[in-house]
Amino acid sequence: MKMKTKTKLAFKAVITALAVTYATATMSEQFAVSPTVEQKLYDKVYESAEFLQRINTQMVDDLVGSAVTLGVSTSVTGRAGVTTDDKERTTKDPSGLDDREYRCYEVECDTHITWSQLDQWAKFPDFHIRWRNHVRQVIALDIIKIGWNGTKAANVTNMTTYPLLQDVNIGWLQHVRNDASERAIADGEQEAGEIRIGEYGDYANLDEAVHDLLQAIPLHKRMGMVAIIGSDLLAADKGRKYAAKADTPSEKGLIELEQIIGTYGSLKSYQVPFFPVRGILVTSFQNLAHIIQSGSTRTHIEDNHKKKRIEDYQSRNDCYFVNDLESIAFFESDSVKIDKVKHTGIDFSAVTFDPTNPAHWEWS
Repeated sequence: MKMKTKTKLAFKAVITALAVTYATATMSEQFAVSPTVEQKLYDKVYESAEFLQRINTQMVDDLVGSAVTLGVSTSVTGRAGVTTDDKERTTKDPSGLDDREYRCYEVECDTHITWSQLDQWAKFPDFHIRWRNHVRQVIALDIIKIGWNGTKAANVTNMTTYPLLQDVNIGWLQHVRNDASERAIADGEQEAGEIRIGEYGDYANLDEAVHDLLQAIPLHKRMGMVAIIGSDLLAADKGRKYAAKADTPSEKGLIELEQIIGTYGSLKSYQVPFFPVRGILVTSFQNLAHIIQSGSTRTHIEDNHKKKRIEDYQSRNDCYFVNDLESIAFFESDSVKIDKVKHTGIDFSAVTFDPTNPAHWEWS
C-alpha cells in the first residue's frame, strides 16, 4: 500500500510550510527550535487546556535553578532611627524566594499517523491544522496528568505499569510530599490513615473539609485561593443533594446551578482532569508552575516507509514547581473515606449501636 499521490503532494506542502515556520532547511533532520518559535509552540499547547491557562507557566534558561516566582516572606516597613540614634537604614529582600531548586528533565512526545489515516485526513483542506491541534491537546492533557500524578523521573518510562505517567516527572503533589510533608495530610482525628467526610465523620461535608484545609494556610497568604476537588467527592455530594431535595423543582434548579458556581468552604472550587478522585487541594492557581527550559525543544518529522507512517519526534526539558509551600495544603486521595457501614467486627446484639460513636462505623 502506498500513500495516495494527492496525499503525498499535500504532505510535502505541509512539510515545506513547517520548515518555513521553524526557519530550518529540512524537517527530516533533528534541529533545535528557536526560542521565539518555541514560545509560540507552547502557548498553543497551553491554550488547548483551560487549566493550563490558569496556572503559572514559565520559560527558564537553566536546566536546574532556584525558585523563580515572587512570594511574601517578610515585612519591609519600619524605622531605623537614623536621625535620633545615629543608625543606618538597611534594606530587606521582599521577593520571598527560597533556596529550593527546580530541576528539568527531558521528556519525549513522539507521535505518528499511518499513511492510510493520512489519506482519510487529506480530504480536509486544513487537515494538518486539525491533526496538530489534536496532538497539542493530547500533550496538554499529559502535562496535567503528570502534574497531579507524577512521583519520579525514571530513565525509561513504562506506560503499562504507570498509566497516569507517574514515572515521567515529579508533579506538584509529590513536591509537597517531598518538601513539606505536613501539608500532604493523610490522617484525620478519628482514625490514623483515614480522613472521613460525612455524617459522624471528621467532617460532616465538603464545606467543612475545605474550610479546615484552608486554615493550614497563613491568613496573609490566602489571596486567590481555590479548592480543587476530586470527581468522586463532587459526585457523592451532588448525589446526596439530589436524593434529599430533587423532588422539589426549585431545589433541583439550585443544585444544577451549583454545578456551575461550584463553591465549597467559601472557596471557588474546580474539577480538573486527572486530579486524584478523592483528593482535596487548596492553593492558588498561580502557585502551581509548569516550567520549560528555553531552547531545549528538539523536533523532526520522518516518513517511515518500513512502517508506512509519518513519525513526528519532539522533546523538551520541563518540570513542575510549587512556588510557595506555605500556600498549599491537600488531603491525600487514598486516605479520604466517604461511605460507611456498621462495623462488622462488633457484635451489636451485645452492644447497643451508637451512630455518634466513630468506633461503630467502618468507612471506605
